[in-house]
Amino acid sequence: MKLVTFIFVVCFISCKTKTTIDPPPIVEAEEVIKIEDSYEPIGNDFIYGKVIHNDSTTTDLVAIKLNINDSVCVNSYGNFDGDFSFRYDKNMINESSNLEFVFRNYAIKRISFVDFSKNKTVELDKNGDLVKYDQYRTFYEAIRKCTR
Repeated sequence: MKLVTFIFVVCFISCKTKTTIDPPPIVEAEEVIKIEDSYEPIGNDFIYGKVIHNDSTTTDLVAIKLNINDSVCVNSYGNFDGDFSFRYDKNMINESSNLEFVFRNYAIKRISFVDFSKNKTVELDKNGDLVKYDQYRTFYEAIRKCTR
């Protein structure tokens, strides 16, 4: 009984001695900070797609590069549901325009833009040379220089 009384007294005293602290005030930003590797979109056309595994489950964080021509590219990254999208200029697309999909432990997938625009779902597989983690990270970071 003494133990129960002791615990009750300790809890009662410790609860009364706690002080509350007011959170700091919320300050709204006065200016928008532009991120250095954030580029203006090259057009107003929009296309979206989905990346899946060869067993039809979705793949997250796939690095995707749209090669419009030899000097212009657009990047995207798959979200946790495997969805991704691009803003581009359809007047710049030509027969050699293609998409590259890179994800660790899968083969690099290259598909022409025309074929992609018909289906919009890309299936990654393990046929061919598999991408190692360091290759994936290098590609992931390299395509940040492309337009978004």
